[in-house]
Amino acid sequence: MTAHVPPATPRRRRPWSTRREWATWPVVVARITLVVVAATLFAVAAPVTVAVYEVPVPLALLVTAVLSVSLGLAPVLPRTASAVHLAAVAALGLLTAGSPAGPWPLPVTAIIGVGALLVVLGVRTDWRLTAAVWTAATVLTLGLVAVVPGRWEPADVWAATFVVSAGSDLLLAGTAVAIGQRRAVRVELAEARRDAELEQARRRSVEERSRIARELHDVVAHSMSVVHMQAESAPFRVDDLPPAARAEFAAIAETSRTALREMRQLLGTLRGDGSAERAPQPRLADLPALVRATRSAGIPVELRLDDRLSEDDDRLAQLTAYRVVQEALGNVARHASGAATTVTIDRRGDLLAVEVVNAAPPAGTVPAAPPDDGGFGLAGMRERVSALSGTIEHGPLPDGGFRVAVTLPAHPGTTTLRPQADRGPR
Repeated sequence: MTAHVPPATPRRRRPWSTRREWATWPVVVARITLVVVAATLFAVAAPVTVAVYEVPVPLALLVTAVLSVSLGLAPVLPRTASAVHLAAVAALGLLTAGSPAGPWPLPVTAIIGVGALLVVLGVRTDWRLTAAVWTAATVLTLGLVAVVPGRWEPADVWAATFVVSAGSDLLLAGTAVAIGQRRAVRVELAEARRDAELEQARRRSVEERSRIARELHDVVAHSMSVVHMQAESAPFRVDDLPPAARAEFAAIAETSRTALREMRQLLGTLRGDGSAERAPQPRLADLPALVRATRSAGIPVELRLDDRLSEDDDRLAQLTAYRVVQEALGNVARHASGAATTVTIDRRGDLLAVEVVNAAPPAGTVPAAPPDDGGFGLAGMRERVSALSGTIEHGPLPDGGFRVAVTLPAHPGTTTLRPQADRGPR
Protein backbone atom coordinates (compact mmCIF):
# COMPACT_ATOMS: atom_id res chain seq x y z
CA MET A 1 0.00 0.00 0.00
CA THR A 2 1.41 3.37 -0.99
CA ALA A 3 0.46 6.24 1.26
CA HIS A 4 -0.46 9.53 -0.32
CA VAL A 5 2.01 12.14 0.91
CA PRO A 6 0.84 15.75 0.53
CA PRO A 7 3.29 17.94 -1.38
CA ALA A 8 5.52 20.02 0.79
CA THR A 9 4.73 23.71 0.86
CA PRO A 10 7.55 25.69 -0.75
CA ARG A 11 9.42 27.77 1.76
CA ARG A 12 9.38 31.48 1.04
CA ARG A 13 12.36 33.67 1.82
CA ARG A 14 11.38 36.06 4.56
CA PRO A 15 12.62 39.64 4.70
CA TRP A 16 15.20 40.26 7.38
CA SER A 17 13.20 42.94 9.17
CA THR A 18 10.24 40.79 10.20
CA ARG A 19 7.99 41.63 13.10
CA ARG A 20 8.96 38.50 15.01
CA GLU A 21 12.68 39.31 14.74
CA TRP A 22 12.10 42.87 15.88
CA ALA A 23 10.30 41.55 18.97
CA THR A 24 13.42 39.89 20.42
CA TRP A 25 15.35 41.70 23.10
CA PRO A 26 18.71 42.03 21.25
CA VAL A 27 16.94 43.79 18.39
CA VAL A 28 15.06 46.01 20.81
CA VAL A 29 18.40 47.06 22.27
CA ALA A 30 19.72 47.67 18.75
CA ARG A 31 16.74 49.86 17.89
CA ILE A 32 17.15 51.88 21.06
CA THR A 33 20.84 52.31 20.25
CA LEU A 34 19.99 53.46 16.74
CA VAL A 35 17.51 56.02 18.06
CA VAL A 36 20.13 57.31 20.48
CA VAL A 37 22.70 57.58 17.67
CA ALA A 38 20.23 59.43 15.43
CA ALA A 39 19.27 61.86 18.21
CA THR A 40 22.93 62.44 19.10
CA LEU A 41 23.77 63.04 15.44
CA PHE A 42 21.10 65.72 15.23
CA ALA A 43 22.17 67.32 18.51
CA VAL A 44 25.79 67.56 17.34
CA ALA A 45 25.40 68.18 13.60
CA ALA A 46 23.02 71.11 13.85
CA PRO A 47 25.24 73.41 16.00
CA VAL A 48 28.43 72.31 14.19
CA THR A 49 26.88 73.13 10.82
CA VAL A 50 25.81 76.56 12.08
CA ALA A 51 28.97 77.47 14.01
CA VAL A 52 31.71 76.01 11.83
CA TYR A 53 30.24 76.24 8.32
CA GLU A 54 28.09 79.34 8.93
CA VAL A 55 24.93 77.76 7.48
CA PRO A 56 21.67 79.56 8.41
CA VAL A 57 20.01 78.03 11.43
CA PRO A 58 16.71 76.99 9.73
CA LEU A 59 18.53 75.23 6.89
CA ALA A 60 20.97 73.56 9.25
CA LEU A 61 18.14 72.29 11.45
CA LEU A 62 16.18 71.03 8.44
CA VAL A 63 19.04 69.16 6.77
CA THR A 64 20.39 67.60 9.97
CA ALA A 65 16.87 66.60 11.00
CA VAL A 66 16.38 64.81 7.67
CA LEU A 67 19.73 63.03 8.16
CA SER A 68 18.77 61.83 11.63
CA VAL A 69 15.20 60.78 10.79
CA SER A 70 16.23 58.88 7.66
CA LEU A 71 18.86 57.04 9.71
CA GLY A 72 16.22 56.01 12.23
CA LEU A 73 13.89 54.77 9.48
CA ALA A 74 16.57 52.76 7.68
CA PRO A 75 15.65 49.38 9.29
CA VAL A 76 12.00 49.76 8.28
CA LEU A 77 12.29 51.50 4.88
CA PRO A 78 15.87 50.82 3.79
CA ARG A 79 15.68 51.97 0.17
CA THR A 80 13.61 55.09 0.80
CA ALA A 81 15.64 56.06 3.85
CA SER A 82 18.90 55.59 1.94
CA ALA A 83 17.75 57.80 -0.92
CA VAL A 84 16.55 60.52 1.45
CA HIS A 85 19.75 60.32 3.51
CA LEU A 86 22.00 60.69 0.44
CA ALA A 87 19.89 63.60 -0.78
CA ALA A 88 20.34 65.30 2.61
CA VAL A 89 24.09 64.63 2.45
CA ALA A 90 24.20 66.29 -1.00
CA ALA A 91 22.24 69.27 0.32
CA LEU A 92 24.58 69.56 3.31
CA GLY A 93 27.61 69.48 0.99
CA LEU A 94 26.20 72.28 -1.14
CA LEU A 95 25.25 74.38 1.91
CA THR A 96 28.73 74.08 3.40
CA ALA A 97 30.55 74.71 0.10
CA GLY A 98 30.61 78.47 0.65
CA SER A 99 32.60 78.16 3.86
CA PRO A 100 36.38 77.71 3.78
CA ALA A 101 36.18 75.41 6.79
CA GLY A 102 36.95 71.73 6.45
CA PRO A 103 36.54 68.87 6.11
CA TRP A 104 34.56 69.16 2.90
CA PRO A 105 32.52 68.03 0.88
CA LEU A 106 31.37 65.80 3.76
CA PRO A 107 31.50 67.24 7.26
CA VAL A 108 32.48 64.86 10.03
CA THR A 109 28.85 64.51 11.10
CA ALA A 110 27.86 63.54 7.53
CA ILE A 111 30.65 60.93 7.40
CA ILE A 112 29.39 59.46 10.70
CA GLY A 113 25.81 59.47 9.42
CA VAL A 114 26.69 57.65 6.20
CA GLY A 115 28.76 55.11 8.15
CA ALA A 116 25.88 54.45 10.56
CA LEU A 117 23.50 54.05 7.60
CA LEU A 118 25.81 51.48 5.97
CA VAL A 119 26.05 49.54 9.24
CA VAL A 120 22.28 49.34 9.50
CA LEU A 121 21.89 48.31 5.86
CA GLY A 122 24.67 45.72 6.05
CA VAL A 123 23.16 44.04 9.11
CA ARG A 124 19.47 44.26 8.19
CA THR A 125 19.32 44.02 4.39
CA ASP A 126 20.92 42.35 1.40
CA TRP A 127 24.55 43.12 0.63
CA ARG A 128 23.66 44.48 -2.81
CA LEU A 129 21.79 47.44 -1.33
CA THR A 130 24.69 48.15 1.02
CA ALA A 131 27.15 48.10 -1.87
CA ALA A 132 24.91 50.34 -3.96
CA VAL A 133 24.61 52.92 -1.15
CA TRP A 134 28.37 52.93 -0.55
CA THR A 135 28.99 53.42 -4.26
CA ALA A 136 26.41 56.19 -4.43
CA ALA A 137 27.97 57.96 -1.42
CA THR A 138 31.42 57.73 -2.97
CA VAL A 139 30.24 59.06 -6.33
CA LEU A 140 28.28 61.77 -4.53
CA THR A 141 31.44 62.99 -2.78
CA LEU A 142 33.27 63.33 -6.10
CA GLY A 143 30.20 64.91 -7.69
CA LEU A 144 30.09 67.64 -5.04
CA VAL A 145 33.72 68.42 -5.71
CA ALA A 146 33.07 68.55 -9.46
CA VAL A 147 30.13 70.98 -9.23
CA VAL A 148 31.92 73.41 -6.86
CA PRO A 149 35.06 74.63 -8.71
CA GLY A 150 35.80 77.14 -5.95
CA ARG A 151 36.70 74.32 -3.56
CA TRP A 152 39.17 72.54 -5.88
CA GLU A 153 42.02 74.38 -4.20
CA PRO A 154 43.58 73.29 -1.97
CA ALA A 155 43.09 69.74 -3.21
CA ASP A 156 44.37 68.08 -0.07
CA VAL A 157 41.20 69.12 1.84
CA TRP A 158 38.66 67.37 -0.33
CA ALA A 159 41.06 64.53 -1.24
CA ALA A 160 41.68 63.70 2.41
CA THR A 161 37.95 63.89 3.10
CA PHE A 162 37.23 61.60 0.17
CA VAL A 163 39.81 59.01 1.21
CA VAL A 164 38.74 59.01 4.86
CA SER A 165 35.01 58.84 4.13
CA ALA A 166 35.26 56.20 1.38
CA GLY A 167 37.73 54.05 3.30
CA SER A 168 35.99 54.17 6.67
CA ASP A 169 32.60 53.61 5.08
CA LEU A 170 33.92 50.65 3.11
CA LEU A 171 35.36 49.10 6.26
CA LEU A 172 32.13 49.60 8.19
CA ALA A 173 30.00 48.30 5.30
CA GLY A 174 32.14 45.17 4.86
CA THR A 175 32.01 44.37 8.57
CA ALA A 176 28.25 44.93 8.72
CA VAL A 177 27.64 42.78 5.64
CA ALA A 178 29.68 39.94 7.14
CA ILE A 179 27.66 40.11 10.34
CA GLY A 180 24.38 40.34 8.42
CA GLN A 181 25.22 37.42 6.17
CA ARG A 182 26.19 35.29 9.16
CA ARG A 183 22.89 36.09 10.81
CA ALA A 184 21.03 35.40 7.57
CA VAL A 185 22.67 32.00 7.25
CA ARG A 186 21.73 31.22 10.84
CA VAL A 187 18.11 32.20 10.20
CA GLU A 188 18.02 30.12 7.00
CA LEU A 189 19.39 27.08 8.84
CA ALA A 190 16.82 27.49 11.60
CA GLU A 191 14.03 27.73 9.04
CA ALA A 192 15.36 24.69 7.20
CA ARG A 193 15.36 22.70 10.44
CA ARG A 194 11.80 23.79 11.18
CA ASP A 195 10.69 22.83 7.67
CA ALA A 196 12.37 19.43 8.02
CA GLU A 197 10.65 18.84 11.35
CA LEU A 198 7.27 19.85 9.90
CA GLU A 199 7.80 17.56 6.91
CA GLN A 200 8.73 14.67 9.18
CA ALA A 201 5.69 15.30 11.36
CA ARG A 202 3.48 15.43 8.24
CA ARG A 203 4.95 12.20 6.95
CA ARG A 204 4.51 10.50 10.33
CA SER A 205 0.88 11.63 10.36
CA VAL A 206 0.32 10.18 6.88
CA GLU A 207 1.98 6.92 7.89
CA GLU A 208 -0.15 6.70 11.03
CA ARG A 209 -3.32 7.33 9.04
CA SER A 210 -2.29 4.63 6.59
CA ARG A 211 -1.63 2.21 9.47
CA ILE A 212 -5.07 2.95 10.96
CA ALA A 213 -6.64 2.38 7.56
CA ARG A 214 -4.94 -0.99 7.28
CA GLU A 215 -6.12 -1.99 10.77
CA LEU A 216 -9.69 -0.94 10.00
CA HIS A 217 -9.62 -2.84 6.75
CA ASP A 218 -8.17 -5.99 8.31
CA VAL A 219 -10.46 -6.04 11.35
CA VAL A 220 -13.71 -4.12 10.91
CA ALA A 221 -14.22 -4.43 7.16
CA HIS A 222 -13.49 -8.17 7.25
CA SER A 223 -15.93 -8.74 10.12
CA MET A 224 -18.66 -6.73 8.40
CA SER A 225 -18.12 -8.70 5.20
CA VAL A 226 -18.61 -11.95 7.13
CA VAL A 227 -21.83 -10.62 8.67
CA HIS A 228 -23.06 -9.57 5.24
CA MET A 229 -22.35 -12.95 3.69
CA GLN A 230 -23.99 -14.80 6.57
CA ALA A 231 -27.10 -12.63 6.37
CA GLU A 232 -27.31 -13.04 2.58
CA SER A 233 -26.84 -16.82 2.67
CA ALA A 234 -29.05 -17.55 5.71
CA PRO A 235 -32.30 -17.94 3.67
CA PHE A 236 -30.56 -20.57 1.54
CA ARG A 237 -28.82 -22.37 4.38
CA VAL A 238 -31.72 -22.59 6.84
CA ASP A 239 -34.74 -24.68 5.83
CA ASP A 240 -38.30 -23.49 6.36
CA LEU A 241 -37.23 -19.98 7.36
CA PRO A 242 -40.31 -17.83 8.21
CA PRO A 243 -40.92 -14.72 6.07
CA ALA A 244 -40.33 -12.46 9.04
CA ALA A 245 -36.91 -14.00 9.61
CA ARG A 246 -36.08 -13.65 5.88
CA ALA A 247 -36.95 -9.94 6.10
CA GLU A 248 -34.80 -9.64 9.22
CA PHE A 249 -31.80 -11.21 7.47
CA ALA A 250 -32.37 -8.93 4.45
CA ALA A 251 -32.34 -5.89 6.74
CA ILE A 252 -29.11 -7.11 8.35
CA ALA A 253 -27.55 -7.57 4.94
CA GLU A 254 -28.62 -4.07 3.85
CA THR A 255 -27.28 -2.51 7.06
CA SER A 256 -23.95 -4.31 6.68
CA ARG A 257 -23.69 -3.18 3.03
CA THR A 258 -24.26 0.41 4.11
CA ALA A 259 -21.64 0.07 6.84
CA LEU A 260 -19.16 -1.41 4.37
CA ARG A 261 -19.76 1.40 1.89
CA GLU A 262 -19.16 4.07 4.54
CA MET A 263 -16.15 2.13 5.81
CA ARG A 264 -14.61 2.24 2.32
CA GLN A 265 -15.14 5.99 2.19
CA LEU A 266 -13.47 6.35 5.59
CA LEU A 267 -10.54 4.21 4.51
CA GLY A 268 -10.14 6.26 1.34
CA THR A 269 -10.13 9.47 3.37
CA LEU A 270 -7.49 8.11 5.75
CA ARG A 271 -5.33 7.08 2.81
CA GLY A 272 -5.59 10.53 1.23
CA ASP A 273 -7.87 9.52 -1.64
CA GLY A 274 -9.55 12.71 -2.84
CA SER A 275 -12.32 10.79 -4.62
CA ALA A 276 -13.36 9.23 -1.31
CA GLU A 277 -13.85 12.66 0.23
CA ARG A 278 -16.07 13.63 -2.72
CA ALA A 279 -18.17 10.47 -2.49
CA PRO A 280 -21.91 10.97 -1.72
CA GLN A 281 -22.57 11.39 2.00
CA PRO A 282 -25.83 10.68 3.85
CA ARG A 283 -28.44 13.43 3.84
CA LEU A 284 -31.77 14.10 5.48
CA ALA A 285 -33.42 12.21 2.63
CA ASP A 286 -31.66 9.06 3.90
CA LEU A 287 -33.23 9.26 7.35
CA PRO A 288 -36.33 7.18 6.45
CA ALA A 289 -34.10 4.25 5.47
CA LEU A 290 -32.18 4.61 8.74
CA VAL A 291 -35.42 4.64 10.71
CA ARG A 292 -36.72 1.56 8.89
CA ALA A 293 -33.52 -0.31 9.69
CA THR A 294 -33.87 0.69 13.35
CA ARG A 295 -37.49 -0.48 13.44
CA SER A 296 -36.44 -3.83 12.03
CA ALA A 297 -34.18 -4.19 15.09
CA GLY A 298 -37.24 -4.04 17.34
CA ILE A 299 -37.19 -0.36 18.30
CA PRO A 300 -40.43 1.57 17.63
CA VAL A 301 -39.26 4.79 15.98
CA GLU A 302 -41.42 7.62 14.67
CA LEU A 303 -39.90 10.08 12.16
CA ARG A 304 -41.29 13.62 11.83
CA LEU A 305 -39.86 15.69 8.99
CA ASP A 306 -40.73 19.36 8.49
CA ASP A 307 -42.23 20.10 5.05
CA ARG A 308 -39.97 23.15 4.80
CA LEU A 309 -36.82 21.02 4.64
CA SER A 310 -35.01 21.28 1.33
CA GLU A 311 -32.24 19.49 -0.54
CA ASP A 312 -30.61 22.92 -0.90
CA ASP A 313 -29.89 23.07 2.82
CA ASP A 314 -26.24 23.00 3.73
CA ARG A 315 -24.80 19.56 2.86
CA LEU A 316 -22.51 19.53 5.87
CA ALA A 317 -25.41 20.40 8.16
CA GLN A 318 -27.48 17.57 6.63
CA LEU A 319 -24.62 15.11 7.14
CA THR A 320 -24.17 16.23 10.75
CA ALA A 321 -27.91 15.90 11.41
CA TYR A 322 -27.88 12.40 9.95
CA ARG A 323 -24.91 11.37 12.08
CA VAL A 324 -26.53 12.80 15.21
CA VAL A 325 -29.72 10.81 14.58
CA GLN A 326 -27.69 7.72 13.74
CA GLU A 327 -25.68 7.93 16.95
CA ALA A 328 -28.77 8.71 19.06
CA LEU A 329 -30.65 5.69 17.68
CA GLY A 330 -27.55 3.58 18.26
CA ASN A 331 -27.53 4.70 21.89
CA VAL A 332 -31.20 3.75 22.19
CA ALA A 333 -30.42 0.29 20.81
CA ARG A 334 -27.55 -0.17 23.26
CA HIS A 335 -29.00 1.37 26.41
CA ALA A 336 -32.82 1.40 26.02
CA SER A 337 -33.71 -1.39 23.63
CA GLY A 338 -37.43 -1.44 22.84
CA ALA A 339 -38.08 2.14 24.04
CA ALA A 340 -40.47 4.20 21.96
CA THR A 341 -38.43 6.87 20.15
CA THR A 342 -39.37 10.02 18.24
CA VAL A 343 -37.07 11.72 15.73
CA THR A 344 -38.07 15.28 14.81
CA ILE A 345 -36.38 17.44 12.16
CA ASP A 346 -37.65 21.06 11.97
CA ARG A 347 -36.73 24.30 10.24
CA ARG A 348 -36.58 27.30 12.58
CA GLY A 349 -35.73 30.25 10.41
CA ASP A 350 -32.13 29.81 9.31
CA LEU A 351 -31.58 26.93 11.72
CA LEU A 352 -32.03 23.20 11.39
CA ALA A 353 -33.38 21.65 14.60
CA VAL A 354 -32.86 17.96 15.34
CA GLU A 355 -34.44 16.25 18.33
CA VAL A 356 -34.33 12.58 19.31
CA VAL A 357 -36.38 11.61 22.37
CA ASN A 358 -36.86 8.11 23.69
CA ALA A 359 -39.14 7.02 26.48
CA ALA A 360 -38.14 4.72 29.31
CA PRO A 361 -37.48 1.19 28.05
CA PRO A 362 -39.96 -1.56 28.91
CA ALA A 363 -39.24 -3.28 32.20
CA GLY A 364 -36.70 -6.07 31.95
CA THR A 365 -35.53 -5.14 28.45
CA VAL A 366 -32.55 -2.92 29.24
CA PRO A 367 -29.41 -4.82 28.18
CA ALA A 368 -26.07 -4.51 29.82
CA ALA A 369 -23.66 -2.13 28.10
CA PRO A 370 -21.37 -3.89 25.63
CA PRO A 371 -17.92 -4.63 27.07
CA ASP A 372 -16.24 -2.55 24.35
CA ASP A 373 -18.57 0.43 24.65
CA GLY A 374 -16.18 3.36 24.89
CA GLY A 375 -18.88 5.93 25.72
CA PHE A 376 -17.67 8.44 23.11
CA GLY A 377 -20.98 8.81 21.22
CA LEU A 378 -22.10 12.07 22.81
CA ALA A 379 -18.56 13.42 22.70
CA GLY A 380 -18.51 12.81 18.95
CA MET A 381 -21.86 14.58 18.61
CA ARG A 382 -20.53 17.61 20.47
CA GLU A 383 -17.46 17.78 18.26
CA ARG A 384 -19.49 17.60 15.05
CA VAL A 385 -22.03 20.18 16.19
CA SER A 386 -19.46 22.58 17.66
CA ALA A 387 -17.43 22.43 14.43
CA LEU A 388 -20.45 23.93 12.62
CA SER A 389 -21.05 26.58 15.33
CA GLY A 390 -24.22 24.76 16.37
CA THR A 391 -25.65 23.97 19.81
CA ILE A 392 -26.40 20.65 21.48
CA GLU A 393 -28.34 19.68 24.59
CA HIS A 394 -28.68 16.18 25.97
CA GLY A 395 -29.68 14.55 29.21
CA PRO A 396 -32.08 12.15 30.95
CA LEU A 397 -35.79 12.90 31.28
CA PRO A 398 -37.82 12.64 34.49
CA ASP A 399 -39.74 9.61 33.19
CA GLY A 400 -36.51 7.65 32.60
CA GLY A 401 -36.07 8.50 28.96
CA PHE A 402 -33.35 10.48 27.21
CA ARG A 403 -33.35 13.55 24.96
CA VAL A 404 -30.85 14.88 22.42
CA ALA A 405 -31.54 18.30 20.84
CA VAL A 406 -29.29 19.95 18.23
CA THR A 407 -29.51 23.17 16.22
CA LEU A 408 -27.38 23.79 13.11
CA PRO A 409 -27.05 26.53 10.47
CA ALA A 410 -29.21 25.43 7.53
CA HIS A 411 -28.24 27.72 4.66
CA PRO A 412 -25.12 27.18 2.51
CA GLY A 413 -22.37 29.63 3.33
CA THR A 414 -23.52 30.18 6.92
CA THR A 415 -21.65 27.16 8.22
CA THR A 416 -18.30 28.09 9.73
CA LEU A 417 -15.92 25.29 10.58
CA ARG A 418 -13.97 25.79 13.79
CA PRO A 419 -12.08 23.40 16.04
CA GLN A 420 -13.65 22.48 19.33
CA ALA A 421 -12.07 20.71 22.30
CA ASP A 422 -13.56 17.44 23.47
CA ARG A 423 -15.62 17.89 26.63
CA GLY A 424 -15.52 14.26 27.69
CA PRO A 425 -17.51 11.09 27.07
CA ARG A 426 -21.05 10.36 28.01
